Amino acid sequence: MSELGILIAVLAVLIINIPAVLKQWREDRPGFIKTAWMLVLYIAYVGVGIWLFLEVLGPAGSARTRVYLAVGFSLAWIAYGGLQLLRYVPRYREPPQFLMKPGALDVALLATIFGCIVGYGWTPGQ
Repeated sequence: MSELGILIAVLAVLIINIPAVLKQWREDRPGFIKTAWMLVLYIAYVGVGIWLFLEVLGPAGSARTRVYLAVGFSLAWIAYGGLQLLRYVPRYREPPQFLMKPGALDVALLATIFGCIVGYGWTPGQ
């Protein structure tokens, strides 16, 4: 997908959500403010993940295993951040209970994150 296509998709999502955002602002202002702060924290969390990906993991070279580990790290990092965001952002429908309490999913995602980092360090590049 070209850069223009990605830009159009992001703008479409933002425009589609404007009515819901305005409704939440009118009906649940404290919830809106908390949601906005959590979104800012999530963006910072994603920024830390990008920094880890670029600086700590370094360039992948041509080793397929390192590429797979870097992608696994990225996907687990994003999923874990989304799970934490789900737990703290105000919502109008209750998600499944197993997502709301720390448990096996947290352990699996954290194990994937740290396993990918350790495996990346042990795998020779090039």
